[in-house]
Amino acid sequence: MPTLDELIRPRTRDEIRQALLDELARQGFPLTDFVPGSVARHVAVETPALGLEDLWQTIVAIARGGYLSTASGPWLDLLAEEFFAVQRKPATYAQGRVRLTASPGFGPYAIAPGDLWVGTADGLLFNNITGGTLTPGGQLDLEVRAESPGARYNVPAGAIQILHTPLPGVSVTNPAEWLIVAGADEETDDDLRKRCRARWAELGGGATRHAYEYWALTAHPSVTKVRVLDDHPRGQGTVDVVIWGEGGLGADVVSQVNDYIQARRPLTANVLVYSATPRTVNVQAAIAVAAGHMAAAQAAVADELNALQRETPIGGILYRSRVIEALFARPYVVNVTVNSPGGDVVLGPTEAVVLAPVLTWQEV
Repeated sequence: MPTLDELIRPRTRDEIRQALLDELARQGFPLTDFVPGSVARHVAVETPALGLEDLWQTIVAIARGGYLSTASGPWLDLLAEEFFAVQRKPATYAQGRVRLTASPGFGPYAIAPGDLWVGTADGLLFNNITGGTLTPGGQLDLEVRAESPGARYNVPAGAIQILHTPLPGVSVTNPAEWLIVAGADEETDDDLRKRCRARWAELGGGATRHAYEYWALTAHPSVTKVRVLDDHPRGQGTVDVVIWGEGGLGADVVSQVNDYIQARRPLTANVLVYSATPRTVNVQAAIAVAAGHMAAAQAAVADELNALQRETPIGGILYRSRVIEALFARPYVVNVTVNSPGGDVVLGPTEAVVLAPVLTWQEV
């Protein structure tokens, strides 16, 4: 009987092929006609090896799907739902406010929901979900929704500057604290496993740190990071729950998480829920890329920096070595010179890191 380690490691076609040849030899079959390309080899070895390789992939998926630490993708979804009553958080749409400004002598413009498309310089689009009338020389605030779900639409203030729907004499921007509901990527396998493990802490009569973490992560899909300050931060019996989502959290999200936790906290606990304070860290570096791989290198570095930002906890440490590692995206990047940060960045107890890359690229 195979061990668990054997069940969760797929056998390659080469290994299966060799096992078939060894078994044929053991049973006395002459192997002189089993050279690659021969009919006998194709019928007795190659075709069975192809089918057995697919079978092993299925065996591995089933075996890994039975354990929280090894299940992934749809298998993890099934295990989380069946054993922990936890569902993967879907990707959500960013929603916020933009401000239209009309120059004197232009307008009025009657704008209905869905009429307006605005965007950023790098091509992210937003559509208005509220309407109103923009008077000559006046301003109008509209709520907009991202074209697609995801955290990349949680853009900084001032990033939305392009009016794709022609309105002569009108400019657009997203003001400070424009975000109402932060967009979120689909929950990763690692984050789903973390919530499943934290599920047990919720079953007790009191509320442990892990219970607060589970409640905060479950209350709204935009929440991706939680830090629980349970050492009486505001006096005896107080607990602070600091939450964050990639790109920030809108006030509505914080309010929803607060309502969720307040309904479940112990009667004698004084709980305060609030958003982490963003700590912007400039990443200035010169990156040398192998010739012909510029686009792939830029995409790989962007993915690595996003992953680094996600993995750095609230109140944690951003290590300079991890920044260098993220920029050194193999096999496309051949050298990296980092000017900033000059050392490790220690976040405050309620700070969340926001990376601001300023990168120069050169093919070598």
